[in-house]
Amino acid sequence: MFSVNAEQWATDTFSDAELGDLRRTKRLVKLTASLANHIGQSIVQSLESAADIEAAYRFSRNDAIDAQAIAEAGFNATAKAARTYSCLLALEDTTSLEFTHQTVRDEMGHTSSTKSPRGMQVHSVLLFAPQEKHVVGLIEQERWVRDINQYGQKSKRKTRAYETKESFKWERASRHMAQRLGGVLDNVISVCDREADIIEYLTYKTTHQQRFVVRSTHNRGIEQSTDSLYTFSSALKS
Repeated sequence: MFSVNAEQWATDTFSDAELGDLRRTKRLVKLTASLANHIGQSIVQSLESAADIEAAYRFSRNDAIDAQAIAEAGFNATAKAARTYSCLLALEDTTSLEFTHQTVRDEMGHTSSTKSPRGMQVHSVLLFAPQEKHVVGLIEQERWVRDINQYGQKSKRKTRAYETKESFKWERASRHMAQRLGGVLDNVISVCDREADIIEYLTYKTTHQQRFVVRSTHNRGIEQSTDSLYTFSSALKS
């Protein structure tokens, strides 16, 4: 169940979306409010009339509407709301969205260690206020489709530039957060899983004095001690 008034949430989040026509923005607000009121249900189940359903499908098929413009409206609304909190966690993770229908399957990339599952990757950053226990909103989300022709070429990754690797998503997300949040970023702690234990990403975060918690996957050497990270941290706990 949606915990706030869905119509107000949709207005606050998407009313500033720049879609080239005010009517499109109004349609977006109305559509997202209906979907929020019917979480987990289809468009047909979420809308009241055949006219609204047809309008929603026309909206979805309209090539003049930029999906990123819709996303940016949401990110900007989150950035605005973030100003009222003194401590925020930026919870990051990547997931795969699989599509099995033949009409879109050929346009999708591989999502696992086998070629069969097809879909896209989505890396999201959700702002959460731990003291207030409030979900503030998405501050960043990147979507991409892997090149199926590069499947099985893991051995070539080491020769690729860092900025062209999929793992650059962690730093790119931090860069986008910094652009949107400005000084509010000082109140933000990025929380990432083991996939983010990448020396380039850790270097970026420390160089830019951005706070973070990354679940370790490498027993690295550290400047504070001749011991490795795991030995040093174990001694701290005792």
